[in-house]
Amino acid sequence: MKMILTGTGTSHGVPVIGCKCAVCTSKNPKNKRFRCSAYITSGRTNIVIDTGPEFRLQALKYNITKLDAVLITHSHADHLNGLDDVRIFSHTKAIDPSNPIKAKQETCGTGLPIYTNAVSIKDIKNRFDYVFMPVKEGGGKPKINLIDCSEFNLQNPIRINDIEVIPVPLLHGSLNDTGWLLTCTHKDSTRHSIAYLTDTNFVPEESINLIKNSNSTLEHLVIDGLRKEKHSTHFSFREALGIAEILKPKNTYLTHITHNMSHKEIEKYVLKLVKSDFPELEKIHNDGGIISPAYDGLILKA
Repeated sequence: MKMILTGTGTSHGVPVIGCKCAVCTSKNPKNKRFRCSAYITSGRTNIVIDTGPEFRLQALKYNITKLDAVLITHSHADHLNGLDDVRIFSHTKAIDPSNPIKAKQETCGTGLPIYTNAVSIKDIKNRFDYVFMPVKEGGGKPKINLIDCSEFNLQNPIRINDIEVIPVPLLHGSLNDTGWLLTCTHKDSTRHSIAYLTDTNFVPEESINLIKNSNSTLEHLVIDGLRKEKHSTHFSFREALGIAEILKPKNTYLTHITHNMSHKEIEKYVLKLVKSDFPELEKIHNDGGIISPAYDGLILKA
């Protein structure tokens, strides 16, 4: 299983429109950040997490030519507003009636499965209401199959071909948000996972236990780390490392990053924190584990 981080920036993106700061004017490609998204592939499967405003550009840049499903963390504009551009994939994706999905489904005919929570389903129906109206002459619209992810868990995972997906409940301020634990099984029967937890400032204990009890090796944790300072709806770098200290992944990457610090500055700051305040992460780092800010185009393998 491979995950490409197709976007690692906060809601403004980096560079920020009109900003002339050192980060926004940097020539370092690691300081250029699309809005947060990820593309997951395996031998048989293609999945996208979030369809923000740059989804079309991300699909072209990272050669996304097929989709089996979309996972939406939440319905804020920077994670959802490119949803219409899945239409190119959705018209070739039909739901097999002989293999019913074990969840309450709200469908627009047959089409691309979109997994998210009930709050986001409501927002999608409101923001993209034309998708659910009778077809009018001219134009086009995606064919999507909205599926409430709340009925899936460790005992009843979402199965998308050869990838197993578990929704991980999070809080993004007061908003219910969904992280995702993606697991593949290797030929030797070992299970390997990537946890993708963006746009959160609180991971409930139940969600911590869900990841810990998944019976798989956590190869990578991709977690919201907005900036050095605290924020009301996002983890700071220190707070994100606190979750990593508990979960103990082999590698930790911060995402949803703003323009306050450069990639290199964040690298130095994070490693300084690890050495001074996070003994478990320091052990992992000393054993070769990576603890770092993410960047657009980063490839993670599990």
